[in-house]
Amino acid sequence: MAPDFTIFTRLGKEPEEYPNGKTMPHVQVALRRKARGETVKVGDVIPFIITGDGQGISSNPAERAYTPQDVIKDHLKPGRFTFLSWCIFLLITVGTDHEWYLIKQILPPIDRLCAPIEGTDTMRLAECLGLDTQKYQITNHDGDAVEKDLTPLESTIPDEERYRDATQLTLKCRQCKETFTFEGINKSREHVSAEGIVCPNPKCSVTLSVTSIVAQLEHQLRQQATLYYEGWLVCSDTDCGNRTRQMSVYGKRCLGPQGLAKGCTGKMGYEYTAKRLSNQLLYYKTLFDVAKAKDKATGKNADEVKVLADLNKHRFEMIGRVVEKYLDKCGRRWVSMDDIFSFCMPTITVAV
Repeated sequence: MAPDFTIFTRLGKEPEEYPNGKTMPHVQVALRRKARGETVKVGDVIPFIITGDGQGISSNPAERAYTPQDVIKDHLKPGRFTFLSWCIFLLITVGTDHEWYLIKQILPPIDRLCAPIEGTDTMRLAECLGLDTQKYQITNHDGDAVEKDLTPLESTIPDEERYRDATQLTLKCRQCKETFTFEGINKSREHVSAEGIVCPNPKCSVTLSVTSIVAQLEHQLRQQATLYYEGWLVCSDTDCGNRTRQMSVYGKRCLGPQGLAKGCTGKMGYEYTAKRLSNQLLYYKTLFDVAKAKDKATGKNADEVKVLADLNKHRFEMIGRVVEKYLDKCGRRWVSMDDIFSFCMPTITVAV
């Protein structure tokens, strides 16, 4: 059945027993009915409609809640419509509180429908509906109140913590087929000489060419990008273990092991997120950042690290430009300042 303006809420206890009954519409309607001598008891379903436009004497929606019979007496006859027609009718009807219905009845289902779409959030959807986000307590996709707490910038987090889950760079010597991990000049100083990165095999000790390193690095970069674009979703409940590439019509809700939306209360999330890919690219770039290597050089080997960094500066810069090519395509690297500060930029109108 198509929705209408009437909302039905069941009484869990006597209307007088609600401590915050003044803010609950169905409680206020029940109290009015009892004042008129009607019988209202626990378990009754109370229908009500929020009237007014929110600009009248009372801004509290609970005080403007009335039964459908009372609304009809005031010549407001709510009808039944399709969902789209209902939304449009809300915007042009004078007798109902548009904002209250938008925030309580329209925003939640739209929020659930748009939750799987990456890049959307509840605050943005509320703004698109014309709601004042400062006036209401808007909740995000996960059901938690949106908080504007300050969080540390990624650049201020130590590299050991920021790149803790990053995949290490593995290089292979074409001469002896020896495979080894390269973690930068500071940690892999024994793999670096004045001529470049050398094979750790003592029987080989061949210097890897820049072309070989670039080819292996780009291959691993593409592997990481492929993991992101595969778009695998995993359940937050480790006991469930649901892993799929299909997005549920329930939004982020897990459909469970049988796919029937039963047996699991976890939430689906991307296994390989955009943030993880961005940090992975930055980690690869850090391995060949000679300036950072010199700044982090400490202890008795600091002078050796600085000398090796200077001797390999040109080679490492060439390798680093391979990662830079991928970072230039990463949206997390760029900040649109004109969008952030658009509210304080004056609009200039030129007369023709």
